[in-house]
Amino acid sequence: PGHVALQQPVGVQFDHTVNLARATITLSPAHDFSLTRTSTELLIVPAKPWLASTAYTIHLGEVRNPRPNGSPLRRWTATFTTQPQVVASYRVGGKEVEKDAGLRLKAAIQVVFSAPMKAAATTITINDQPLPGDRLKWAPDATTVDVAPAGLEPYHAFKLGVGAGETATGDLLTGADPINLSPVATEPSNGASGITADFQTVPPIEVVLENTPESRPHSGLQSADIVYEYLSEYSASRLTAIYFRAPPAEIGPVRSCRMINTYLGYAFGGETLCSGASIGTLHYMFGNPQGDPMVPGSIEDFDKGAHFFRVNFRAKPHNLYTDGARAARLRDEWRLDNPTYQVDPPHDDLQAGTPADAPSVPLHAAGYTYDAGSRTYLSFDHGTPLTDAINGGDQVQVKTVVLLHVPFHDAGWIEDDNGGAHSVWYDVLGTGAADIYSDGRLVHATWHMGQGPNQPYGQNHQPVYFTDEAGNVMELNSGLTWVHILGNGQPG
Repeated sequence: PGHVALQQPVGVQFDHTVNLARATITLSPAHDFSLTRTSTELLIVPAKPWLASTAYTIHLGEVRNPRPNGSPLRRWTATFTTQPQVVASYRVGGKEVEKDAGLRLKAAIQVVFSAPMKAAATTITINDQPLPGDRLKWAPDATTVDVAPAGLEPYHAFKLGVGAGETATGDLLTGADPINLSPVATEPSNGASGITADFQTVPPIEVVLENTPESRPHSGLQSADIVYEYLSEYSASRLTAIYFRAPPAEIGPVRSCRMINTYLGYAFGGETLCSGASIGTLHYMFGNPQGDPMVPGSIEDFDKGAHFFRVNFRAKPHNLYTDGARAARLRDEWRLDNPTYQVDPPHDDLQAGTPADAPSVPLHAAGYTYDAGSRTYLSFDHGTPLTDAINGGDQVQVKTVVLLHVPFHDAGWIEDDNGGAHSVWYDVLGTGAADIYSDGRLVHATWHMGQGPNQPYGQNHQPVYFTDEAGNVMELNSGLTWVHILGNGQPG
């Protein structure tokens, strides 16, 4: 090809027998080598591969000529050029990436080469192990290859590299530093959120809402991306509505935080709004001597930023509200790093699981009926339709209902001074069983959040994700997702 391969010896040949016993030879630039000598040739063998795209000059001297009256060769130079650089780089989702990049599970992964390659002589590796050929798809010009690793799971990083490579003209790969990719969870969005494919995840707004007869109709439930429901006390449930992009014009009625809000706040990396909390819960919301950090957001009892307002059509304490502008201001007032997880833009439904009746949740006095026309679940509370005042008073339509089965225990303090009810502590870090209903179908899944049950909540920045019965990471359908937190064996 007009150049020297990286490991190729370079020979200097003579037209007749010479005496090389005292011959001197150097290279510039300097490079370690060994010599093989014969009577008509010097063979320069590189101790390590030549540098690519480099012109080496051979300086040869003191070659004796054994012929009568033959003149010695005292100074002779020649130059050879090594092969060009052949490097590999990486693209994720169509963008060049560097080391330690996050990876959306659905994102395309490509290895890009600076020259056409021989596919059969080029090895793509995952954690230094060759990837099977059925996981690779080469482009017709052989300069890129699509990589499809198997069994990826959020927050389980892996190393992507190139073990060896050879171009179509026989040159060797010269540069292919591996990169570390960390798959991240993908959270479902509601179509009302306006999430697009290029959406950069920002700290979500997490609003704690009352769920008693006096609180109905609610405002802002239908616009949420995800709603968590959990027992508060006295068999009454409470809600946390999560908005990934823009909260709606009215959200309420807002009520006090519970211990689960410390976990949700840090898992989703959001700004939490609530009316107050018990002294025991505030001990954690504001941070404590054990090192648990303060939960970002605003609590109305201590609020100095006018993030809440009272309506005149309800009596206290059921008349506290916030709105999109007041709530979203927290993103500028309490600056947080953007979360690492991705928010899924709306997509066509995925038909996972087996046909099943709509779920009933006795612990929360909640139930659903499936509406095949809209492919959503109509929500009921205590047998009464759950409605949204700013959605025309329509019944709340849920796309996906999740029953999250978790351990729980008594938090150890009184949550309600009037009746003496103790606070409930849900252990939502680790893994456990989940039932996922969507499009009239059911998947018996496994939930995953954080690094284990002993991880402090303030150290977890990984929201929940699910795997199906086969262990594959699930992609939830687009639309309002409603998660019922159900304590294992919890009495109503």
